[in-house]
Amino acid sequence: MPLKYLTPFAFLALLPLGGWLGGAWTFMAAVATPLCLAVLDAAFGGEDKPSAPVSGPVCGWIVRAYVVLQLCTTGWAAALASRPSSSLLEATGLLLSAGVTTGVFGFVAAHEMIHSQSPRDRALGLTFLASVFYMHFRIAHVHGHHRRAATFEDPASARLGESLYAFLVRSIGGQFGEAWTFEKQRRHNAGLPLIGLGNRMAAYLAIEGILLLAVGWLSARAALFLLATALIAVLLLETFNYVAHYGLSRDVDAGGRLERLSPRHSWNSARPMNNAALFNMGRHSDHHRRPTRPYQKLEPLDGAAELPSGYAAALLTALVPPLWRGTMDWRAEAARCSRFVCHHTSP
Repeated sequence: MPLKYLTPFAFLALLPLGGWLGGAWTFMAAVATPLCLAVLDAAFGGEDKPSAPVSGPVCGWIVRAYVVLQLCTTGWAAALASRPSSSLLEATGLLLSAGVTTGVFGFVAAHEMIHSQSPRDRALGLTFLASVFYMHFRIAHVHGHHRRAATFEDPASARLGESLYAFLVRSIGGQFGEAWTFEKQRRHNAGLPLIGLGNRMAAYLAIEGILLLAVGWLSARAALFLLATALIAVLLLETFNYVAHYGLSRDVDAGGRLERLSPRHSWNSARPMNNAALFNMGRHSDHHRRPTRPYQKLEPLDGAAELPSGYAAALLTALVPPLWRGTMDWRAEAARCSRFVCHHTSP
């Protein structure tokens, strides 16, 4: 049923509700989102029988509506937090709640948009990315990550033994540089200089700069709020990237040919709560197999690497590197060994 994909709206509604109640209630969305997702994932367990793919235009409008409402809600929260009457406690709560909902649900919805074959949907996805000053993500993700996932060449794929914090530095900086490299090559192939009209990276930076200056002209506090919200959201996105391919790698044969990306190269989560709240991103392997396939039609694949929890609990675990490595390193090794004859013992 498409109704299950309305789950993110319930968490987003906690942000204006907390703002209306004021005080410590402004932290409501920031606290409830990770805790409720982790607890409900554990309570509902795995999928006994995968839900059938859903068809129809409603699912598309659900994700579009979420992006628009997230943008509106974040703007409202910035305006409320920048009022002189708002206390530091309330401004902090609004900031964290806006950052968490943007990073968890907003980025997943925008991710769906930037993969769309519809120019209008892609424009909506880029509008969201502009609001978090991360427009280059579309180039790096679509042209880089989807070709290089689970390789050392991909800055958005975490290596076995790499801590979350080392990964964040490598991934954020690496994807920005990668996007410039792809744009440079695209323009070179077209016989154009790097800097000039039509350079997407230059245009993206200009749009982001104009947005920041415009908001700053209206309210310096609102501009700082948006920057801080963007930082939280990007860190959450990249933490998801860390979890999504951690320790999984593709092999290179004797002829130097890279192994084809397979279901065992992405971490999946076959949990109904996880997939209802994250627009089926728990079926991550199928997304990599068919990147333009709408989220509601993604399917679980045989042989896919499976997380021991939903993504929410995985993200929380990743914050503690020793706990994460103890949970995931042997699973990553087992996933790699699944195509070979390996002797492996879990701890």
